[in-house]
Amino acid sequence: MAKENPEQFPDPTWRDRLRAWWHGDDYVMRHMVQDYTTRPAEPPEEAEPEPVEEAPTLERWTPRRLQVVQKLFGEGFNQPGGEELMKPLIAPLGLNPNLSITELGSGLGGMSRLMARENLWIDAYEQDEDLVAAAIDIARQQGLKQRINMKAQPLDALQLKRRSVDAVVSKDGLMAVQDKRLLLAKIRAALKPGGQLMFTDFLLTGSTNSRTYEVWHEREPVKPHLLTPEGLQAELESLNFVTCYIEDVTPELKQAVLHSFGRYAEEVKLRGKAVSDNERDWAISEGEHWAIRLSAFDANIIRQFRVYCRVTD
Repeated sequence: MAKENPEQFPDPTWRDRLRAWWHGDDYVMRHMVQDYTTRPAEPPEEAEPEPVEEAPTLERWTPRRLQVVQKLFGEGFNQPGGEELMKPLIAPLGLNPNLSITELGSGLGGMSRLMARENLWIDAYEQDEDLVAAAIDIARQQGLKQRINMKAQPLDALQLKRRSVDAVVSKDGLMAVQDKRLLLAKIRAALKPGGQLMFTDFLLTGSTNSRTYEVWHEREPVKPHLLTPEGLQAELESLNFVTCYIEDVTPELKQAVLHSFGRYAEEVKLRGKAVSDNERDWAISEGEHWAIRLSAFDANIIRQFRVYCRVTD
């Protein structure tokens, strides 16, 4: 296991460094806490009409936050990577309209909409009511609402009918679940013979006593509860899942983060598109959130894994 590098810990100048990135220095996003040279910002052209201002927060999915994250990550998405990171999750499943599909932690509904466009029917569960309301609205606008049964439901209290589901999928929706074994047991009981489980999740790969871990854990808006890769493997085996693979896909997520913020910065500055101070502050808030995660990735404290398993009976 890689030794933690103290230089990768986010120092007290986070906001200054992110503001420097905002003004044209993408080196800050690539090397989060190293030195940078600020380049002058290009003169703005016209500013878009400014919505009602809100102070940036990660605690709730406010209308303003939803607006800004979609500018960062793409329309209809509240995480980096969009459909490009979702397609590898559903491709191996061989999904067809005859299968019953459940998504857990569906966010703004990007993966559910991706499957719905293939004439599939999906039950989607998301614990945040604001995300669910926004996701339903997006699905309605795209003519997909009838194919997605979206519910606001804490995953810790999830109830699924026994042997009723052919495939369960999740894109980083399980991190906040306190009792992972209980949820996995519920999924196992709900899967039909031959059923499939495919998900990505953050897993613990370093020490919880490190300062990097403490900062990351403290700054997560919904407190994470993580298993180790070995702990997850053991839980799956104890529930008689057949594990096909547990693979580290952190580089894919990291690349998506850097691409999202780099693209946004290019649109804002290199093309002369002016934005308000309020939008800038929201974008910096999201950038800080992801930069702290990247620091934890780079220190090998946490990593993102893609997990695929099946049941035979």
